[in-house]
Amino acid sequence: MSSPTHPADDNPSAGQEPISDYLEGQRALLELKCCAPKALSILIHDLSQPMSRSLEQALARSLAAGDIPGFQPTDTLMPAMMRALGLAPEDLDQDPIIHALRTTCNACSKVGTCWLALRHQAPREECLRFCPNAKTLEARAAKPDSRGSAAS
Repeated sequence: MSSPTHPADDNPSAGQEPISDYLEGQRALLELKCCAPKALSILIHDLSQPMSRSLEQALARSLAAGDIPGFQPTDTLMPAMMRALGLAPEDLDQDPIIHALRTTCNACSKVGTCWLALRHQAPREECLRFCPNAKTLEARAAKPDSRGSAAS
């Protein structure tokens, strides 16, 4: 599994942060996990919460590895992804496809990448490259009345 990279990393050595930055992020994450789990939860679930780049990278790696107990991508990432692709989360509340979308989201191997992308308001095209639900969500957004009327 590849590590998620920061959206600003567009140079050839992207994803190769200095060891001091790596250690700083890992140390901060460990402290949060051990001493402030509620603060950690707030940081993860509030995609607009400011944080250092080193902590952000450590969180993305930890999310990608499934090392954050109790984190469900559908609680935080799926609503943000839906908005990024032109849907309000409630648009699919009554649509039978929502269960399949949630299952796919919670089992996705790109959680760290998704979390970083949504934190940095990635463009639709970027989301389409990594999200296994993106094409379905985009198709639902294109329907004039996607609220529960779409057949799957």
